[in-house]
Amino acid sequence: GAIALYTILRQLGVSRSRSALGMAAYLFNPLSFILSFTFMTDPHFASVMLVSVAFFLFGLNPVGPRPWAIVLGSVVAGYAFWIRQQGAVIPVGVVFYLIASRQLWLNWRSVRLAAQVVVAPALMLLVYYAWLYWINDVPDVQEGFFNRARGYGWDGTWFLLRYLTYFELAYLGFFLVPLTIALLPGFRARAGEVLFTSPVGFWVFVGWVGATVSGLYLLTRQDRRMPYIGQFLGAGGYGPGDVPGPRQRLIEWAWFYDVLTIVSVAGAILLGLVLCRRLVDERTPERAAAGLVAMVALWQVIGILPPSYQYLTRGGSLDRYVLPLIPLTIALVLWSIRDLRLIQPLAWLVVAVFAVVSTAGTRDYLVYMDAVWSMAREANRAGVVNEKMDAGSGWDGYHLYTDMVEQNITRNMSPSRSPWWINFYAKQTDSTYIVSTSPNWRPGYAVVTQRSYDQWLEDDPVSVYLLRKQDAPWPPQ
Repeated sequence: GAIALYTILRQLGVSRSRSALGMAAYLFNPLSFILSFTFMTDPHFASVMLVSVAFFLFGLNPVGPRPWAIVLGSVVAGYAFWIRQQGAVIPVGVVFYLIASRQLWLNWRSVRLAAQVVVAPALMLLVYYAWLYWINDVPDVQEGFFNRARGYGWDGTWFLLRYLTYFELAYLGFFLVPLTIALLPGFRARAGEVLFTSPVGFWVFVGWVGATVSGLYLLTRQDRRMPYIGQFLGAGGYGPGDVPGPRQRLIEWAWFYDVLTIVSVAGAILLGLVLCRRLVDERTPERAAAGLVAMVALWQVIGILPPSYQYLTRGGSLDRYVLPLIPLTIALVLWSIRDLRLIQPLAWLVVAVFAVVSTAGTRDYLVYMDAVWSMAREANRAGVVNEKMDAGSGWDGYHLYTDMVEQNITRNMSPSRSPWWINFYAKQTDSTYIVSTSPNWRPGYAVVTQRSYDQWLEDDPVSVYLLRKQDAPWPPQ
């Protein structure tokens, strides 16, 4: 994925040194880094998407079109769809780019070009849905995106459009800090020049600022701060809290989250300024390439909508859904600032800070999960069967999901208000025993044993606990 991003940047006319910087900014981005050490498919999808975009750029170069590269890009886009369903909008974005750039008309050449883009993904989509309906054993949560969209109706869609627009701007504003902070001296040096090459860019920027400021106002009134949709990057640190019991708040100073929010919003506004200043300019091959990247990015924004319906009443979305936008936005920013001074040592310094913190945070998450799984294995050795234990979504899904599907288990055996993963992955467990991060997570349970574990970023003592129902025997019979 990072190599594909470098290739994209070079096709956008970005220098080698800045392309390397963009690649590093993506690799050591906190969200990219932590997701690379999990079973989530988001980083795989983002990587395949970038490979597809790189092929499309190479094949649709106005100087010398290459049909074979277009077909390869379409095949890779189909593979991206097999990884995550929003891959379907990659070729859609390419088609809309071709329409906007007047490369598709009512003639045979246009038919051939459109076929090169869409035929392979369409066939792969049909194969996927044949598998989904005839061989499918994926969790229900992955099947019902569009059913939930119909259930929430236009009101739910309008809610998500408003909230997701701001969430995406705020997260991108933070994740691209290594680039935007290194741009500030360049903007000062060119303060006497006209910022926008056209009124269109100016008014788009006004709308961008309006969406950012209004979103900030709306979320602040709800007493919400960054990270707004934290799953893999939250107040508890790196990684999701999909284990019974909360993780300790990593940074307890309330002002820190105010500052984080301000930095994210300021970064989002600066991003808008950078991207809109040359929105309309002379046509060049590099500009055409940037248009294709922008159209793919726009459709990836739309692709975030369907999975977000699942979380409409629980925050609005998840941070990992923003991941595909990060490398595409990096590419667009570095293309748009080719004429601006960039203090690369400063940018590399911020990337290094991100890398150090991400390494420590990811290490802490892996140690934390190892402690949870070690406690669950200890319970197994003591005689606790998995059908009587809840040790988090990862453990339950790995050990119980296949049996649940094969045995057609539809009744949830755990107490009411059990975590979400029980219903999706482990209906057969009755949660007599629980591996938790808190000894008091659920009333009616007693502590069997506890184990402490080491963390680099958390300075307070942390432990995992094996809990049992108060009327359950120990050791198990």
